[in-house]
Amino acid sequence: MTAEPPPKRPRAKKTPATPPKPSSELATPPKPRPEILGVAAAGSSAPKPSVVSEESVSQQAEVLSRPQPIPPPSERMQYRAIGVVRGRYVPASEAEFNRGVMITEDGVEIETVLLGQVMNLIKKYLDLNEPHLWVVYPRTREVNKEEVKLHLQIVGVWEPERLQQANAIAADPGVNDGYFSVRGEVIFNSQEKNFVVVKIQQLPRRRGEKPKAFKLKLVGTVPMKSPGYFWDFQVQRQGTSLVVQEATTVGILPPRKIKKRKKAKARPARPQRRQSQRPGSSPTSPRSASVPPVRRSPNPPSN
Repeated sequence: MTAEPPPKRPRAKKTPATPPKPSSELATPPKPRPEILGVAAAGSSAPKPSVVSEESVSQQAEVLSRPQPIPPPSERMQYRAIGVVRGRYVPASEAEFNRGVMITEDGVEIETVLLGQVMNLIKKYLDLNEPHLWVVYPRTREVNKEEVKLHLQIVGVWEPERLQQANAIAADPGVNDGYFSVRGEVIFNSQEKNFVVVKIQQLPRRRGEKPKAFKLKLVGTVPMKSPGYFWDFQVQRQGTSLVVQEATTVGILPPRKIKKRKKAKARPARPQRRQSQRPGSSPTSPRSASVPPVRRSPNPPSN
């Protein structure tokens, strides 16, 4: 008898291995929400990071969007001289309404003129018997070597509520009375006499015109540096003087192009004509005096 083969054992089904579950320590944490941090101003020490609410950020953006009498400079090296003065404008006469004097709150009288369309704005909206905060351009004129006269040019008035300007929430200009922003090149600095001269470049009003410049004489000094630096001055009016409160170096101005003068072309010398010499005459003998010619008649006179 033949022996039967042993029965085959059933093979176990292979089940795919399940990956181990990550522990709580290895789990990826959720992404944190972005935080708005405070930023330090230029030239100041970096503050500690602090969380600023979205409400305060919106308030800051709203303040920046409001109209300002002296806006921040649009460029890093923007030339300008602008300020605010509170006082009463008194025109010289009805015929010369654009010329007069500014009587400030401290009783100082400053020669003033009106620029642009400010005259129509004043006649339509303002009462000149009341003081107003005027936006002005300053000019300084030397009366003599020791005295400097301040001159103002009115370009606007800061009354957004009365003039119905956009976003006029508060009439706070953000600067004090008598504040001026002066930005330009220092061309002279006297440590002994305590004054500095700033050159301010103006843009041409029309195409094709050459840019003009004017100079302002400020009371105060700056650290000694070579010419060619651009400065930012925070100035305060004191009487009829502009006194430097703070001065900051912005940078070095680019070198100016020097125009080369064209050399005049030398004209070639004209060749001298040689005079023809008659035979028998010496070349060194001077020319004899001219003798009038004798006219001869064609026929001899008859006796």
